[in-house]
Amino acid sequence: MKKLTIILFSIIFSFSLSGQTENLSCTDCHDTYIQHEVMHAVAADDCETCHMSTGSEHPQDGVKGFDLGDEMPALCFMCHEEHTKENVHAVSTECLMCHSPHGSANKSLLLSSPQSILCAECHDMSLVEKRVKHEPLADGNCTSCHHPHQSDYSQLLKAEKPQLCFNCHVSVQMETGLENIHPPLDDECANCHNVHSTVDDKLLIQKMPDLCYNCHDMQTTIEEAPVDHKVVSDGKGCSNCHSPHASDQRSFLLDTEKELCLSCHSKTIETEDKTLSNIGQTLKKGNYIHGVIEGDGCIVCHNPHSSDKSLLLNGAFPSEEYVAATAENFDICFMCHDSQLMTVEFSEYTTNFRNGDQNMHYLHINGNKGRNCNLCHNVHGSAYEHLIADKVMFGKWEMPMEYKLLENGGSCKTGCHAEKKYIR
Repeated sequence: MKKLTIILFSIIFSFSLSGQTENLSCTDCHDTYIQHEVMHAVAADDCETCHMSTGSEHPQDGVKGFDLGDEMPALCFMCHEEHTKENVHAVSTECLMCHSPHGSANKSLLLSSPQSILCAECHDMSLVEKRVKHEPLADGNCTSCHHPHQSDYSQLLKAEKPQLCFNCHVSVQMETGLENIHPPLDDECANCHNVHSTVDDKLLIQKMPDLCYNCHDMQTTIEEAPVDHKVVSDGKGCSNCHSPHASDQRSFLLDTEKELCLSCHSKTIETEDKTLSNIGQTLKKGNYIHGVIEGDGCIVCHNPHSSDKSLLLNGAFPSEEYVAATAENFDICFMCHDSQLMTVEFSEYTTNFRNGDQNMHYLHINGNKGRNCNLCHNVHGSAYEHLIADKVMFGKWEMPMEYKLLENGGSCKTGCHAEKKYIR
């Protein structure tokens, strides 16, 4: 083989001496360097842009006829931007670790495609094995977020966070114009999201509500409460009701409090131990709505997260039809209403439900067998003034109230008694 090589070079050298090689170009011998889909512009133009003759006859065995015009990366910087920014990729001085100097099948003359194959030669890419991947990473496009050479930002990012994220997540950026911005978003998205991949949806660093509990000290209260609001732990967790980014509503609610609650409570809900009525239908049919619902909203009476009371109530309210008439048993009502309407037998000021000065509330409620408020009132809304119900459940009997409003009083004819009037 060595003998054959010597013979071939002798022949070539003979041609050179005779002047027959003067018309040969580099590519006549080095044609493989230009057979690429993507060509380095200088390689396609003139090899001597980068390669300089040593003055020795070329080609001849054992003699280097050409050398690079300068050391790397100085040679590349003759055409390409020199690294002047604060953060420079460590491999940027070794251009040929990532790029072919002549041509490639890949854009930017990369040695491999997708880009992540090259990045994986230095960086730990085990993160791609997780279930949920950031789309640029899944596509192998690391340079969607990172500059491959140099950057003014840490980790060679292409922009400061969260602006970098906003370049793609425009809808989230629009939320920053809302009145209330969640502080983690105002800082950076990575407070809640893994920027590469994770096991949880939405690239969350932890599933909800556990993620929220890292800042909001509510976990023990909710988990130890006898009654918890199922939406806190079901499905999307806290984001069922709260925006994780920003909102025009207080507490980052997704809608006004009333409309948010009705987004679920406009249908009958069956639970393990009870049936929750269609509150939306009740309010829609009613001419009169409990004032707190239209005012401060449902949370005046209900805790939206958890409670030690049935129905997530903020105070005591009996579930029985008859109960001892004490203020403590009706604590939720007397947060707003005067408890004297139950404890004072005669008064001209305590309540409008009176016959002369006889307190008709006291008549119905007093003693160890006082009637529950909801035997006469619908606590959410009604077609009748004072939230008087049309019909109420008395045991298994749907009892009609037949309430009539009079000029200075009213009357009712229930299943409990014949028609009776009260005149103030």
